Amino acid sequence: MLPKELLMVRKRKGSIIPCYLSKATIAEELIHLYTQSIGKKYKLILRDREALEGYDFKVVRGLSTLLERRCIFSSDSKVPGKDIREFLFKQGFVTTFQAREKRLEEAATIFMLTKEEVEASIFSDLLEEQVLTDFKTIDPLDLIRDYNLSLTQTVLFDALGLSFTVSGNHQQIFRKIKYLGLMYEIDEKIRVTGPGSLFKKNRRYGTALAKLVPEIMNAKGYEIHAIIETNDSGEPRVFTFDLDSNNKILFPKTSEPITHFDSMVEQQFYQDMNALHLGWEIIREPNVIKAGEYAVIPDFGFIKDDMRLYLEIVGFWTKEYLTKKVTKLQNAQADIIVAVNEQLGCSIEDFPHDVIMYRQKIPLLDIVRLLREAEERHVEKQLQTMEQIHISSDVCTIQDLAKTYMVNPKTIARLDIPGYQVIGDQIISQKLLQTVKEELKELEAYNEVEKILLKHHLTQLVLDVLGFRVIWEGLQPTKVVEKKKD
Repeated sequence: MLPKELLMVRKRKGSIIPCYLSKATIAEELIHLYTQSIGKKYKLILRDREALEGYDFKVVRGLSTLLERRCIFSSDSKVPGKDIREFLFKQGFVTTFQAREKRLEEAATIFMLTKEEVEASIFSDLLEEQVLTDFKTIDPLDLIRDYNLSLTQTVLFDALGLSFTVSGNHQQIFRKIKYLGLMYEIDEKIRVTGPGSLFKKNRRYGTALAKLVPEIMNAKGYEIHAIIETNDSGEPRVFTFDLDSNNKILFPKTSEPITHFDSMVEQQFYQDMNALHLGWEIIREPNVIKAGEYAVIPDFGFIKDDMRLYLEIVGFWTKEYLTKKVTKLQNAQADIIVAVNEQLGCSIEDFPHDVIMYRQKIPLLDIVRLLREAEERHVEKQLQTMEQIHISSDVCTIQDLAKTYMVNPKTIARLDIPGYQVIGDQIISQKLLQTVKEELKELEAYNEVEKILLKHHLTQLVLDVLGFRVIWEGLQPTKVVEKKKD
């Protein structure tokens, strides 16, 4: 992105068109200038650069702005210039050459420098006095690509709105939209609200919108349309801006890394929930959910068996944004929990679905409660629609049977299965239980009892159900005896 005063555009028939570059001649000369200027003061580099500004000073300064982001300037002064200036200015004005020399000598004594070093250091912290110590070079064509992208982004600072279509890269684009905090809606196109349409133009929002452009351009195909409000001859006017992937303009094909979490609140929540080991898989930004004419990408998804719940965290809003958010949540074709920051001034009544208010951390117990309630509703629904199941063996596990009938294990555990009994995570036939009970009557040593249990693939939990108890000596089971009847 470039400062707006360096923006180069043409305005024609209601359209605004950036003056893109295609030839790398001036880029080559500027790269050579900065490469050869290591060790020079910035003010000398500026003097040398002026000789190239006959080409077009806005283009030269725009390219130089990008190159200087690849430079490291530093002061070679032993003492910060600001400290020396403060000392000298506090002593008051000087009116003669002799007084000036005396003042410099005083400063030299105070800062343990020579008089010449003091004089050279007075403004050494200012950029024009600093020295170029390092420059990360770049291919001229890559510089042109960066410049063309920067022109495009700078135009969009004043966008009233931006719409686009893309082929591919949808998930990354929506993630970028959410990461940047942009407001959008979907019909036949994806429409992103521009900074010029907010209550007050917000440069930060305009910068965020501009940062979305590289992600759009990374799609295999794209079409961008924007409405731009900008000054023309001192008067505000509205222009259209259009760009598509069929252009012959040099643009970079890179993607900025996206921070996995939008905030520490989200990162801490993700870590804490995983540490609970609830049996739910937690996925960051799981998928796009259709919500009428809009799309919702929840911050988190909770998945268990065929259950899907989502969590949307609301940490930013305007009145219009809140209205759209509520509309999307009402029309979302999914169960979405909403976590709302108390400091936003919203209330539970402003939102549909289950709402959790939080301040610094999202309360885990509230999320766990909602997940358990959702699982309970899921189990109850399955119980109502479950037909009689059939078991061909004397012993099977709840998990295996749940997989066979594709239901929640809790559903299987609650079923009344004629001729069978649920013991721990096993379902055992009454016939087998009676057989085992008869076999155990004549035994007492635990190791003999254990052989019977292993033979029938049963666990020690069966013993309690059959009316036996285990006698322990220290940490070792030694005997199995029948429980005394009351």
